[in-house]
Amino acid sequence: MTASATPPRRVFMPLRRAATGAPRPAAGIDPARVLFGKVVLVCVLPMFAQTFHYMNEYPAPYFMSKAWPFLTMPLALYGMARLGLPVRGVFLLVLAYALGFTPFISILQLGNGFFDALTTTIKAWPISYYFSFSVVLAFLAVPVPQVRRIIIGCGIATYSIMILLFLIAPKSWYSDSAAGGKLLMYEIERGYRVYMPMFFGMILLFFLARTAVVKRSIFHGIAAASLFLPQIFVYKQRTAIAAAFIVTAFAVVSSLPRQLRRLAYGVGLIVAIAGLFVMARKLGLVGDNSNALEESLGGSLTVRQNSLRLAFAYLGDNPMRWAFGVGATTRFSTVTLNDIFGNHQFFIADLGWVGVVFEYGLVGAGLLAALYISCLVYIHRIARRSGDLMTYAMGDLVLYVLMSSAVYSVVFTPGEMASAMALAVYMDRRRNAEAPAGPAPFVSRPAPGARHVTLGRFIAPRRNG
Repeated sequence: MTASATPPRRVFMPLRRAATGAPRPAAGIDPARVLFGKVVLVCVLPMFAQTFHYMNEYPAPYFMSKAWPFLTMPLALYGMARLGLPVRGVFLLVLAYALGFTPFISILQLGNGFFDALTTTIKAWPISYYFSFSVVLAFLAVPVPQVRRIIIGCGIATYSIMILLFLIAPKSWYSDSAAGGKLLMYEIERGYRVYMPMFFGMILLFFLARTAVVKRSIFHGIAAASLFLPQIFVYKQRTAIAAAFIVTAFAVVSSLPRQLRRLAYGVGLIVAIAGLFVMARKLGLVGDNSNALEESLGGSLTVRQNSLRLAFAYLGDNPMRWAFGVGATTRFSTVTLNDIFGNHQFFIADLGWVGVVFEYGLVGAGLLAALYISCLVYIHRIARRSGDLMTYAMGDLVLYVLMSSAVYSVVFTPGEMASAMALAVYMDRRRNAEAPAGPAPFVSRPAPGARHVTLGRFIAPRRNG
């Protein structure tokens, strides 16, 4: 028998991803399971986004939101150990510092009791939502398009409820102090306003802005611009609106083609310089009207000035306090910061990064900044790879939180950042798992009698006859 008559031998070598990676989802999707996942996701999303975390006028969702980190703690522990999430190390380091080290510092610096010191960590616990929410998302396995629709729906509901409350709520429902309620508020400078949680509202704004540019859609552009109207006339949170405008402008410019993007950056720089000059002149920072700043910002500036003065005075020239902070108290603590300072107008949450340094020190502030920047960089990296506009919007939300952190502490609602990161990572992994198989592997014609090695799935050739 000649060599040419020898039948070739075939060796099948599976690809590494097919052999060791996660299995691809089955072609058939159970509609009942998808429906169950969507219903559960709609129910738990507001909790992970801390929607009710400061609405003390509604006791049931308020206390549920406060207890949510502890109810989901087993899921968080599982996510830490099993999911292998990106940026995991930075999250764990921040949690260890905020939940373990800072309470000990508050005992030494403020005289907190052990139970009071543990109580002060409640606002930092939602950082663990990154792990617990990732476990929930992996278990529910809701398809990415459905997740996108749910987030958009929650964003539309945010603006609809905000406008509806402003139109129909009687004036007797509004409170003139934070202790009386934080949803419907009345202030002399801003009048009646609805202090709506804006996690979903801001994501919707950034998503519409990017969609308008990428898809060249006038409808999406008008929709994005119109969302500023309820923010200005109903929400009335000045710093948040300014941060949202800056991030929206960044989202629009960064979505433009390269040449237009460079031109827009140049024009934007000129406009920003001119705008800063006009703003400084209006606020009295430039010119003779030195009282313009106080007149424009009203009582909120006076309260922040007082809080800043007290914070810097307490930190003093003590290097340990500057390095590691002094901790904090709660309104339920035996001794509160208001008792220590003898002043009931001290609000640490309104001091931005100064408040973070006061509570966690320069070391803790550095860790928190590293966490937010790491999440921002990672989300935008996977967004550029996938081109998904909703993932871009998640990154824009993290940037929005950083932009507004000049006034609002990044530990005020850390669950927003953690949930945005969890959603971005889940959607990226889900897309990768559902990606269609690549093209058929290249198979060279084997020499007679040689082995035929196929990388990937082996399909037996048909026999003639």
